[in-house]
Amino acid sequence: MAQIAIFSERRLQWLGFCLVAAASVSAPLAYAAGSTDASGRYSILREGGNDTGCMLTLDARTRGRAGLKAQLAPACRDNGVVIFDPVGWGLDRGRLVLTARKGHKAHFDKGADGVWRRDDKEGKALGLRPL
Repeated sequence: MAQIAIFSERRLQWLGFCLVAAASVSAPLAYAAGSTDASGRYSILREGGNDTGCMLTLDARTRGRAGLKAQLAPACRDNGVVIFDPVGWGLDRGRLVLTARKGHKAHFDKGADGVWRRDDKEGKALGLRPL
């Protein structure tokens, strides 16, 4: 009977390990060669192309908590952007995906003018213009 209890305990430990390992695998975002196409510094725009005065850096060389590292400049005063607080980014099928500190995501499509624009279905207009 003791052998069954030990076996069951080890089985549960193994199952727990597998669940933790599976949870630590990030979403299938591209972090390799294609990511450098979107890396760099961006000016954050609101509706109508109005500059918020905020700057976002997308780093292709450093891993962050949620993909590659994204960092908002400390001088940003746009309340919505500050609350979102992007900490990670990646590319998913040609779309830029920003990940907020709390884990939710915003998806952007690149326009012909080089500006990444947030999907209209996700809320207010937001854009990222390369500097």
